[in-house]
Amino acid sequence: MKHLRSQRGQFTVEAVLILTIMVGVFTLVHREISKRQLLNSIVAGPWSYIAGMVESGVWVPAEGAKTYHPNVFGRRASPEPQ
Repeated sequence: MKHLRSQRGQFTVEAVLILTIMVGVFTLVHREISKRQLLNSIVAGPWSYIAGMVESGVWVPAEGAKTYHPNVFGRRASPEPQ
């Protein structure tokens, strides 16, 4: 019984140490992600192409997709044959 009482707080000490290490690692990872703007490049890059598809129906960045919009004169379709 004496052996169990001597290691009574070991779980708490180990939990605090593990949590301290995890907080440190997450802080470093967050700092690197923020510094390199990793999430911004992951979201903003593809979103430009998605916006072009939503607005104009072509897989082109939104700025260049305006000329491919179906209502632009050269892209109009007519039900009457020419």
